[in-house]
Amino acid sequence: MQISFTEFKPEDKDKLVRFLTSERWEFHSTPQILAEKIDEQIKKGHYSSSDIKTFWICADGSKIGIIRLFDLGDELGSTETPLFDVRITNQMRGKGIGKQAVKWITEYVFTNYPSKNRFEANTRADNITMRRVLEHCGFVKEAHYRRAWPDENGNHYDCAGYCILRSDWVNKTKTPVDFNK
Repeated sequence: MQISFTEFKPEDKDKLVRFLTSERWEFHSTPQILAEKIDEQIKKGHYSSSDIKTFWICADGSKIGIIRLFDLGDELGSTETPLFDVRITNQMRGKGIGKQAVKWITEYVFTNYPSKNRFEANTRADNITMRRVLEHCGFVKEAHYRRAWPDENGNHYDCAGYCILRSDWVNKTKTPVDFNK
C-alpha cells in the first residue's frame, strides 16, 4: 500500500481530536484519550511547536495514522536526540504501514536536521510488532527499562529503547551495542 505524509496544521484540530478519540491505543500510557485532553495538548503545543512536528499518515485520501516527532530542539543546529510516537488505526495495522512510516520519519529527521546524530524510539517491551518494525528499519535495541511504562490502571510494563545512528542510516548498516564495555 502506498502512503503519504502531510504535516499537521492548527486548522486540523478537530480532525486530530476525532482521530485520536476514535481508537483505543493499547500500547500507550493513555489508551483512550479524552477530547478535552487533546484540546489542551494542542493549545500547549504538544503536536506542533518549535521542537515538535506531527504528520498525518494518509492512504487513498484517508488519514490512517499520525507520527509525532518531538525533542527536535528549538533551533535547526540542536544536537538534541529526537524521538517519535506513531499511531496507526486498527483497521490499517499489519499492512506494512508502520515500516514505511518509520523509514520515512527516519529519512525526514536525518535529511532535514543535519546536526542529528541519533534518532531514538521507546516502546513497551510487550509491543512485539513495533519492536520488529524498529529492527527492520535499522534501529538497534540499546536499553531495557524495567517496569518503566505505566498504563491507565497503574500497572507498569517493561520498556525497550532503540536507536538508529546517522552513520548507520547513511551506510545502511547496524552497529551493535557492546554491553561489556
